[in-house]
Amino acid sequence: MVDAIVSLAIEKLGAFIAQEVNILLEVKDDLRWLKDELRYLQSSVRSAESRLEEEQIRNWVEDVRDVANDAIKILSDFSAHQEEYAAPKQGILDRVRACFCLIKEEATLYDIGKEIDSLKKRIELIKNRRNDYRIDNILATPNKQQKERTLLRITAINNQVEVVGFEDDFKTLMGELNSEDLSLKVISIHGMGGLGKTSLATKLYNSSELRNFDTRAKVCVSNEYNIKDVLKRIVTSFMGAEYEQKLSTMDEYHLLQHLPELLQSRGRYLVLIDDIWDIKVWDQIKIAFPNQKNGSRIIITTRNKKVAEMADDKCFVHQLRFLTEDESWELFCKRAKPTTQNMEKLGKEMVGKCRGLPLAIVVLSGLLLHYMSYDYWSKVKEHIWRHLKDGGSFQIEEILSLSYNDLSPQMKDCFLYLARYPEDHVIDPDELKRLWIAEEFISEAEEGEGVIMEDMAENCLNELINRNLLQVNKLRWSGQVESCRVHDLVRDLAIKKAKEHKLLVVLDSGKHHPELIYLLEGQPRHAIYNEIGEYLKLVEHRFDALRLRSLTLVRYFGAKLELKEMKLVCSKFKNLKILDMDRVHLERIPEEIGDLVHLKYLGLMGPEIYSVDPIEIPASIGKLKKLQTLHGRRTTDYTVPKEICELHELRHLHIRIRGSLNIGTHQTKLQTLDRIECKEWMKIDTVNLTNLHTLCIYEEGQIEEGYNYTLESVANLKTLQTLALWFEYIPTLKPLSSCNRLKSVSLLNTLKDPSELRHLPDSITDLSLIGSELREDPMPTLGSLLNLTALELGPYVYMGNKMVCSENGFPSLQILILEELKELEELEVGDGAFPSLKQFQTRKCPELKKIPVQLAECLRPWFYDAPCFMTPLGWMT
Repeated sequence: MVDAIVSLAIEKLGAFIAQEVNILLEVKDDLRWLKDELRYLQSSVRSAESRLEEEQIRNWVEDVRDVANDAIKILSDFSAHQEEYAAPKQGILDRVRACFCLIKEEATLYDIGKEIDSLKKRIELIKNRRNDYRIDNILATPNKQQKERTLLRITAINNQVEVVGFEDDFKTLMGELNSEDLSLKVISIHGMGGLGKTSLATKLYNSSELRNFDTRAKVCVSNEYNIKDVLKRIVTSFMGAEYEQKLSTMDEYHLLQHLPELLQSRGRYLVLIDDIWDIKVWDQIKIAFPNQKNGSRIIITTRNKKVAEMADDKCFVHQLRFLTEDESWELFCKRAKPTTQNMEKLGKEMVGKCRGLPLAIVVLSGLLLHYMSYDYWSKVKEHIWRHLKDGGSFQIEEILSLSYNDLSPQMKDCFLYLARYPEDHVIDPDELKRLWIAEEFISEAEEGEGVIMEDMAENCLNELINRNLLQVNKLRWSGQVESCRVHDLVRDLAIKKAKEHKLLVVLDSGKHHPELIYLLEGQPRHAIYNEIGEYLKLVEHRFDALRLRSLTLVRYFGAKLELKEMKLVCSKFKNLKILDMDRVHLERIPEEIGDLVHLKYLGLMGPEIYSVDPIEIPASIGKLKKLQTLHGRRTTDYTVPKEICELHELRHLHIRIRGSLNIGTHQTKLQTLDRIECKEWMKIDTVNLTNLHTLCIYEEGQIEEGYNYTLESVANLKTLQTLALWFEYIPTLKPLSSCNRLKSVSLLNTLKDPSELRHLPDSITDLSLIGSELREDPMPTLGSLLNLTALELGPYVYMGNKMVCSENGFPSLQILILEELKELEELEVGDGAFPSLKQFQTRKCPELKKIPVQLAECLRPWFYDAPCFMTPLGWMT
């Protein structure tokens, strides 16, 4: 985390020195000195960040972080100062003002010079303290806490454990272990820390159902490993403790030769390798396990899905789920069964807070077991996270922190930023990625050779999901992540770490905050839930708002934000880069919003309830020259001023636009237009939209007679990936044939002739159709789309009574959904059609009585909580 801040400071100092010419030579030399010193300090910071539990290390690292943050602030202040005085002065009054500005400019430069001198002194002090307090000596000593963690893991896999709720998992994995396949097989179990991977693997290992294995071994690897030591422990586990002496003289090379020689003569073997963090570990030791074609098996547990998947080409990968409500309660009652109905109610509320995480439930039950009184249970419920952290013998925070500590500096920033979301919040992954970019966790300097910041942000999102730190809440029917969640205990960890590392602080009306000023001071990012009025009083009188870089305001319970409060935000937070208010109620956006000239991300507020009248975005929006994302409420329409064309850095216009939209020729970075009226789209010159990848066009109101709709301009969008069209009629889809990167298409009430579907490019993977009232069968045309993996035919797409899926049609289709095809009586499927189909669903097709065998095998129940029309753009459903 601190490593990432130092890296950012070094990057910005380097770029500033290279580009900025309007500074004194001695100031440039000082900045170059700062950059070099931070670069040398960075290597020590990287080592120190894994030892922050030691107070001297933690204090020293915090000093380095503060210096790096202040260096970034100085550069930001200087850039703002340069912009303030950059405007040309022409008239007499302008020249008079310029004289006063020159005096002010010199004073500002003098202040910046003093700040740089102060930083230099602080760095010298940090270097001295590093020696005075023997920081390097401490770092050179073994990490006692890590040794304790490893010992704890070894103890866990050596003990028989009680497992609740994993009966189906146990049967599935036992079936793989006892399968008739005689080849050596790897079974990987992955999931979040504390989910019970070790417990389940140990129960499998110790099961009497596996008595047909001739020899077995188990070993814990952990995230600080030595290959030689791991191999010795595997051999010793196979052969017994008395064999350890024989291994004392062997190095890694000889151990890798010795282990397979032993196994060749010991028959069918079973190995449990617990807690693998890095695929390199497995790559180094897997050659020691010979494939003797005798049914030998290896069980691996890991927190990382990527490690699980890469263990072997034919590896069986099993993701461990969270416990259900009933399973959680059963596990809790095994140790702390309540004695009264009132205690049972309290117990169930607390167990519910654990969100199905077995480790948390076990620790909670152990904490309450010895104090079986209603009063004590009530006290624990009030501060359940603190009690779990302090009272758990397994130290929940330590277990969860291991996953955090294993992240790269950039990924630590991205993870801690999850703290900004309220408890139980459903996270929009696209919104999260855009916020990461605006916060500069993803650097623009890394773009190039076809890789953009959004791609890198996508990689970060997938990394957190693969590491089971971010949960997939819902998948789009195309397989993409629709929404995410953070487990409550993981969120609490993120909040704690984010505050400690001065990345972000949360002010929540549901929590007790005795002295708000100390909570907020020194934190560059604030997330405020419901206490907005009290927060703004602090800002007005006691808080240095100019240091704030990111502000999230959330107001529930129906209360509105006053216009004067919004104006105060705009006047005080001059250096904000992120302002997110899309969960704040306000009827009007003030003109003062344009004063926040550093904004990169703006989440717009809206009315408390739906209004037919759109919210007007003021003309001052044109002053936000650095704006990358303009994000609006899903339930609110906005009018956009002509000045929107002046935002050359704009990448994502994610608002429902009513009325005119003036897109300029210089807005070449635009990637998302969601959503725009058809008449306005027809006026846009698309030649310069060379990066547009998401487009939603809709029809508003009654169409004028004779109005000529055309998609000709869409043919220019060579980078387009997602397209949604929502209006009455389009004469032809032919222009889409030029969009050879197009993947997801949603067409609402647009088609009359199914032959138009032949113009869809072969790149199409996801297709949704609704309301076209086709009289001819679309399936012969659709079946020829070679890469189509998901198809939904929604209400009133087809009015005929028979569909024919041609021979060898739909070669890649995995998901087929038919909904409200009222006249459909028969589905005919040719030989070789649907070879890849995994899921088939129907709903409200009353005349369809018989399902062909090729589809019946993949028939799934309808998911009633799913949107009836699953477009790539969530709010069109």
